Amino acid sequence: MDILTHTISGLAAGTLVAGFCKAPYSKQLLIIAIGGLAGALPDVDAISLWSGFDATFGKLFDLTHSGREIYSAKFWYSHHGFMHSISAALIISTIAGVIAYLNNTRFKQFRLTAFIKHFKVNRFMHLAFILGFLIHLLEDMPTPASNWGGVNLFWPSETYIGGFGHIWWWNNYDIFLIVCGVFLLNFLLLALRFINNHVKNIVIAGVFCMGLMLSVVQVGSRDFDFAYSGSTNSYHAFEAKSKALQKEILGEDIYNSMVTFDNLLSIYF
Repeated sequence: MDILTHTISGLAAGTLVAGFCKAPYSKQLLIIAIGGLAGALPDVDAISLWSGFDATFGKLFDLTHSGREIYSAKFWYSHHGFMHSISAALIISTIAGVIAYLNNTRFKQFRLTAFIKHFKVNRFMHLAFILGFLIHLLEDMPTPASNWGGVNLFWPSETYIGGFGHIWWWNNYDIFLIVCGVFLLNFLLLALRFINNHVKNIVIAGVFCMGLMLSVVQVGSRDFDFAYSGSTNSYHAFEAKSKALQKEILGEDIYNSMVTFDNLLSIYF
């Protein structure tokens, strides 16, 4: 899994939440966008791989480890650490809610009852954020353990969950296509205003659940164990096997189209 799949998964989560929000289409679009942002956000902890990390963040916070060392370590701010936890989703959502509330009051006052009311009015945005964020964590769990052994799901607990190695890090085109299908279909359903809202909500929820189940089936369909911990000398062999499995699953024509699309991007997906 990578950033593009995570982002579209978050968008799909946003369509699910937006379907249950009786609001103008513009607000539903905002809810969907928030879900997409949340789907991508956990991987901000990979910033330690940025070439300028040591000269900026490393120097600012007087870090004793290089960015690459931090990335592969198990500090709370390492990859798959705090930002890959339920706690992060809740804390960030709450902070965003407080800032939005204070902005509405022009930072002049904070009253708990008024804040709770504000939070309730915007609950669908927070729900989309949390759901999009959590889907990212679920998508990371089937990948190999590597140096982390999963994700730090219940931070500040030091227990990492996942790292099963059911799928490889990248090139999971079948999952990507399922996620895209769920998002596009539910986005289209939201745009069809002539459909009864109750019926629409049931269909949207059904599409989302079907996509989730199909993804689980596909994750478990690889007849190969990608699991490893620490580092591995078989990285390129695993990568090649993952691509071969995708070609077998999707067929040569679809696989080649996905590879072409993949090569057009400057990011993994």
